[in-house]
Amino acid sequence: MMKTNPSLKNTKGEEEMINIIVMGHGGYAEGIKNNLRMLSGEPEYMHFLDLTPESDLNTLETNLNTLLEKIGDQDVLFSCDLFGASPFRVAAMKCMANPGRYMLVTGLNTMAYVELSMPSELSLEGLAKRSVETTKDSVKRFPE
Repeated sequence: MMKTNPSLKNTKGEEEMINIIVMGHGGYAEGIKNNLRMLSGEPEYMHFLDLTPESDLNTLETNLNTLLEKIGDQDVLFSCDLFGASPFRVAAMKCMANPGRYMLVTGLNTMAYVELSMPSELSLEGLAKRSVETTKDSVKRFPE
């Protein structure tokens, strides 16, 4: 069953949705997608883009631009596998061109992705902060 992110009211009182775009190398994004299907379902507001060995940076940018056109004026939280790597740089450029509407986090773990797949009424900044904190809080050593 597809889950939707509850609509939030923007500063103009209009309803809007926060989209989450997972980007990474190889099969990172596809792996997160498959992981979520098993654990919590695949929400319609989460999107997954990989930079594969068969593609190049231009292909990733083209695919991202197509997705962003489809999303329109809605807010976007990007989540990339590695800070400073190619998918991160592509997403960071979009964030710089759309301050306040786009935000970027890196290095999230499964627990954070499961939380992001659950309905939330948090703001874009709130989702970003919570996902980073969840990742930090859920890393454990056993036995302690």
